[in-house]
Amino acid sequence: MTFTKLESRELIDIQSQGHLYQHDQSGAQVLYIQNDDPNKAFTIAFRTPPYNDNGIAHIIEHSVLNGSTKYPSKEPFVELIKGSMNTFINAMTFSDKTVYPVASTNDQDFKNLMAVYLDAVFAPNFHQNSQILAQEGWHLHLEKAEDDLIYKGVVYNEMKGAMAAPEPQLFDQLNQGLYPDSIYAHESGGLPSAIPSLTQEEFVSFHNQYYQPGNSLTVLYGDLDLEEAFDQLGEYFDGHDPLTEPVDLTVDLKLPSQERIEASYSIASEDDPSVKDFLALSWHVAQAEDVFELAGLEVLEEVLLGNQESPLRKAILDAGLAGDVYGGVDRVGSVQAFAVVAKYSSTQKLQAFQDLIQETLTRLVQAGLDKDLIQASINKIAFNLKESVISESQPRGVLYALTALETWLYGGSPFAAFEFSALLEELKDKAQNGYFEHLIQEKLLDNSHRVLVSLKAEPGKSDREEAKVHQELQAYKKNLTAEGIQSLLETTQALITRQEAPDQPADLAKIPMLKQEDLQVQVEDLNLSVEELDQAGHLYSSDQFTSGIDYLDLWLDISDFQAEDYCDLSLLAYLIGNVATKNSTAAQLKQKMDLHTGGISAKLRIFADDHYEVKPFFALSGRALEDKSEELIDLMHEILMESQLDDPKQVSVLIMAQISQFQNRINYMAHQLAQSRALSQWRAHVKLQEYANGIDYYDYLQAQWQKVQDGQASEVLDRLDQVRQKLLNKKRLNIIYIGDSTRKQVLSDQVLAKFSDLPDQVIGDLVDYQPGPKQDEAFITAQDVNYVAMGMDTRDKLDFQARTAILMNELLYGYLWNTIRVKGGAYGAGGQHTRQNLLSFNSYRDPNIRRTIQSFQAIPQVVAQLNLDQQAFLKDVIGTLSPLERPKSAVDRGLLSLALHLTGSSPEKLTQLKQAIIDSQVEDLKPLSQSLASLLEEASLVVIGNKGQIEAEGELFDHIRDLY
Repeated sequence: MTFTKLESRELIDIQSQGHLYQHDQSGAQVLYIQNDDPNKAFTIAFRTPPYNDNGIAHIIEHSVLNGSTKYPSKEPFVELIKGSMNTFINAMTFSDKTVYPVASTNDQDFKNLMAVYLDAVFAPNFHQNSQILAQEGWHLHLEKAEDDLIYKGVVYNEMKGAMAAPEPQLFDQLNQGLYPDSIYAHESGGLPSAIPSLTQEEFVSFHNQYYQPGNSLTVLYGDLDLEEAFDQLGEYFDGHDPLTEPVDLTVDLKLPSQERIEASYSIASEDDPSVKDFLALSWHVAQAEDVFELAGLEVLEEVLLGNQESPLRKAILDAGLAGDVYGGVDRVGSVQAFAVVAKYSSTQKLQAFQDLIQETLTRLVQAGLDKDLIQASINKIAFNLKESVISESQPRGVLYALTALETWLYGGSPFAAFEFSALLEELKDKAQNGYFEHLIQEKLLDNSHRVLVSLKAEPGKSDREEAKVHQELQAYKKNLTAEGIQSLLETTQALITRQEAPDQPADLAKIPMLKQEDLQVQVEDLNLSVEELDQAGHLYSSDQFTSGIDYLDLWLDISDFQAEDYCDLSLLAYLIGNVATKNSTAAQLKQKMDLHTGGISAKLRIFADDHYEVKPFFALSGRALEDKSEELIDLMHEILMESQLDDPKQVSVLIMAQISQFQNRINYMAHQLAQSRALSQWRAHVKLQEYANGIDYYDYLQAQWQKVQDGQASEVLDRLDQVRQKLLNKKRLNIIYIGDSTRKQVLSDQVLAKFSDLPDQVIGDLVDYQPGPKQDEAFITAQDVNYVAMGMDTRDKLDFQARTAILMNELLYGYLWNTIRVKGGAYGAGGQHTRQNLLSFNSYRDPNIRRTIQSFQAIPQVVAQLNLDQQAFLKDVIGTLSPLERPKSAVDRGLLSLALHLTGSSPEKLTQLKQAIIDSQVEDLKPLSQSLASLLEEASLVVIGNKGQIEAEGELFDHIRDLY
């Protein structure tokens, strides 16, 4: 069978050509985005509408990657992660589609990835093996007759973690209200309460219905051999006819049955629920095919809610109705909504919240929106789009596939969303004639298709629900016959036996992989130039192609600041650029930044070199088109030199925004927080990072916010200003430029001239920073799962080298994946061994604590018993090299070159490391077990998670406290 071209189009905005094809027999469509990008990508997507909350689409996404007809090993997906040169490999479930993308810069590797993924989605083994649903979805777990009966499953525990956060619960309520009796009223990821209703028969039937070529949409991207790709697709598309009934994702729109919805979410049982409620107002505003309107609504989102000074967001904050506000376009699926969310509020303020939104929007329409504000918002979006085209850090082929699906999935053109320049130009023209005021009036003010939701904080709710589920399971177990108990014991043991059994070598050998001769050691020249500056530090520049964008950073040396100053420095970094200056209100400053630049922001950057000497900087970073360099430097000067720290109300709002951002990290990245906390007890630079953005910083933010509420704002502001005054010193200044090397001197001269008013003072002595106190800690959150981390200092015991990097790849995607995720039911396990000789292991959305700790502690024994053949070892070598081969954007290459310089490394050392990895031998690994054993005996333990489970394991910890 063949593929027939339906259409070709020049995609100027993404510097590509688009070609749309259709498979003659099945009707499956394929989009090829052709360009010279060596980072090739393949994405296949299926329309997968959920029919309830049992998570069937999500669990199938996991399960298809657990073995297939051609590749019958238990988890080919893990084998690909472990031993391919992929630049991206994943699978994703959305509200109405499931997407399987891969990318690689290696031609053979790309073909291998395509081959395994195609067989996985079209010929998975779970049709014949119900243990895959049990493992990835859910099962009743009983290892011993006297044990408590529990639910177990990877997705079950993943969604327990995901749905513990209030935001997913809030948007579930909004979608249920806006789109009742539709597929979008369901949680496609699955609700823990509904997942255990899913049966094997439903599972197989859903896959048979939706995983058909005629229901697929495929995107090929980059510099690839199209005929070879078509041959691979044809193997699975040929022989299939079009769907007799195409999958319809349209929604029969009906007005909400109730305008107000009340619900609750869980906070810790001892937590004060005051001012922790969420309020939200959401409207149905468009269909997926309304591309122009949606572009306008994206701009309107930026105008109304884009930053703290945006008019609608500011009105809600100034009225004291919330501690944080966010929202905008919510791409639900074939239907699109627009939401305004108030966080840290009270359900008692719901009517005032709705009234204020109505009043503010009415006023904006009547007075007319500020044309410069609209222009600034369009410029900001346009700059971000331009920058994304030249970025290589994220595989563009995967991002473009998701973009195409925004319209293509619903019967529209896959090219529509790529013509953004024309859309933005048309929006600029229409803005002069009141288009955005019209959008507000039509889509928001006059739109009766809306819903108002309050989500109330309820202390201990999840604990009570967990207790209820536990009681129900034990009651169910109590009513079982002896035969029923025995059946559960046998099915549980059978699953454990499968999980523990190694794959057959013949099955593993079927997974295609590269050969050693396919590997290379060359590292691209990162082009770092270092020059001394008169009366200051250094000019660091990296010659990179940036498509006419200047990337300019000012890094101020802070090595003489005390450790306790780093919290103040981190808050200061967030405040400047968000507060008023001598010559601009905060709103005016934001508007100028968006009009003239691609953004200016500050953060702390903390390094440690090969001798563990800390090298910390306060970094102010900006980017702009070359013809805007003077405006960029003027704004960077205004932000650094003239920011006003004298408005307690404004600072209070900004501190609360930082608290909000950190709490989101607790909900979604607590494994990273736990890992950093554990390592901070071993190394000074990680402890400083804790002060800058870890749990220490979170504690500091809460303390500063409370001081402001208690009338001690002057103490907070005075302290911040003292830190700022110390920071402003010409001798601290380093200039970093990434872009066209012919411009570095011009930019450097402009910076030095503009910042000639910096005080010139002697820098104090370097501070001898120390790590944190050694203690095992647990932090309680309102979650039903845990995040377990252990950290160690390996210097002089297990120094970082090629063989330790290979061993980590084997442990992460071999032993730990199987023990923590497959058998333990956690969503994942991770870890790292860094060049600074820090070793860590962690788990993510984990139902266990002690069991996971024991799994970490068993690593030395596992290493001592490793029995890898040459093929398995080569797979680890390839997987270890893979992260070193991933493409980076121009700015990331420039920053990497600087980081290598500051830490005592270089591209040459990376080349040596790659060669050492390739030259390593399988027998190099076992001898590492003894060092690992001594390290794990003194490792730091940090757990973030469930109150009941932490308290039940209280003897493991020196210190337990509530976090959030």
